[in-house]
Amino acid sequence: MLNPHMANMVPLDARPVNLFFAITTFGLNITTMARYYQSYRYSRFPLQLAIVYSSGFLIISQYIMVKGELWRLSWWMYHYLLLASMIVMVAGLIMQYTVKGNFIGSIRALFTNDPFERVTSSISPSVKALVIATEKKDTYTAGHTFRVTMYALKLGEELKLKPEQLHAIAQGTLVHDVGKISIPDSILNKPGRLTEYERVLIEQHPLKGYHMCRDLGFMNEELSIIRSHHEKWDGSGYPDRLNGDAIPILARIVAVADVYDALTTERSYRKAWPHSKAMDFLIEQKGRHFDPVCIDAWVKLCELNPSVYQYPSLTVNEETTVTLVSKI
Repeated sequence: MLNPHMANMVPLDARPVNLFFAITTFGLNITTMARYYQSYRYSRFPLQLAIVYSSGFLIISQYIMVKGELWRLSWWMYHYLLLASMIVMVAGLIMQYTVKGNFIGSIRALFTNDPFERVTSSISPSVKALVIATEKKDTYTAGHTFRVTMYALKLGEELKLKPEQLHAIAQGTLVHDVGKISIPDSILNKPGRLTEYERVLIEQHPLKGYHMCRDLGFMNEELSIIRSHHEKWDGSGYPDRLNGDAIPILARIVAVADVYDALTTERSYRKAWPHSKAMDFLIEQKGRHFDPVCIDAWVKLCELNPSVYQYPSLTVNEETTVTLVSKI
């Protein structure tokens, strides 16, 4: 780019040099399309889809450059395709700006490896509204849902879920406890034993959250998390007493993440458990409360990469979620 005259030194119109550069360009663009389409399936960012289409136009343009003839119809098409590629990218940037609110955030969201930022970048408007409502009700619940989402995403990746399923985990887990909005604080944070009436009220929150989010247009897989994350492998959970494989896989994953975070964070009525004690409990409940496959995957994941459980617990608390919710 600094010395464009150097391009004249390369015989781009001679074989096999032109074929080499064409094949290289094809390969780079196909790789770009594949990687950004995979990312789009997870995050649904407009700019990612724009990159896919733009790269496709560049591939066709490159083919015409090699095979076409000067001043023929294909020669004109190649120029129009290059223009279309640029227009698509500009449109993608504009649409991404409407999602993120600033261009720097739009570009950074495409490349972030930070688990917390990855979750927050993909929040849809409906999820954003519910997160804000949850935070106003209880800052602990807001922090809890963000940590559970990060744990569940890592567990989902370990279980080789599809990008669409990971997207559903990110959307559904962030609001899996939204039904608690209707439950009085005196019951939610009660230090002593719950009465039968209070327990029944608590156990209604998955259904309340399910109906609330269904009316907002959430997808079925997201709704399955909200409704079924308190189901147990042996059928003793709630609200539908599902057991085994009848429990949706995403709900089984979130159940592990949900209980792990509940055990390892401090509440008004209980001290936080250390990681080792919480893991012992999860393993003990394998095949009763939890899907054995999910527990085995979580244990393996934590042993191989301790940052999976350390980072969320150190990063996400009531203060960070209050700050985040004020920005999203």
